Amino acid sequence: MSITYNPYRAPKSEFTEVQLESDEVELATISHRIFARVIDYCILGTIASVVAIILMLVALFVVGFSEENLEALDALLPTWRELYRFFTLNLLNPWVWGEIIITHLVFLAVQGVLLHKYGQTIGKKLLKIAIVDADTHKLVPLPRLFVLRYLIWDIPALFVSVINWAIRITDLCFGLRENRRTLHDMTANTIVIKVQH
Repeated sequence: MSITYNPYRAPKSEFTEVQLESDEVELATISHRIFARVIDYCILGTIASVVAIILMLVALFVVGFSEENLEALDALLPTWRELYRFFTLNLLNPWVWGEIIITHLVFLAVQGVLLHKYGQTIGKKLLKIAIVDADTHKLVPLPRLFVLRYLIWDIPALFVSVINWAIRITDLCFGLRENRRTLHDMTANTIVIKVQH
């Protein structure tokens, strides 16, 4: 029997929205998730550093490269180093707030489209894993992903850094369980699965 053109057939595309039955879902391994995150942090860190340097240079061009302004900038640098002190309250530290704002704006600029369209960051795309809703296995809306999966997890950084790192390590340890759901998966009601694209 020959195959004929059917005008009523649903169109096909290379990418289909992630919507699988429970028994068809294969969870991403914790090693794939960690490696994807390392890739994303390297990309984000590089771009955020470049943006910070550009902003600093623009500020110096605006106010001028006088000796006073260079000394004022040099006086700020120890404050920048204090950002990573483990036992310092960061709530009133403008560098911490600045870092959170800049890194999240860069994150949205770099990863926002991929997260919105495919539920993937660059790292996840390279490793063929994606974030989907834990109940429906559909793509998750970007605002929910951004706020509940990423942004709220920087709130502990505003307090004592040792607490922030303890929470992040605990979050990672949750991913070692059988269901592989981390704490940030639970707050956003997501899972990370293997995909073909």
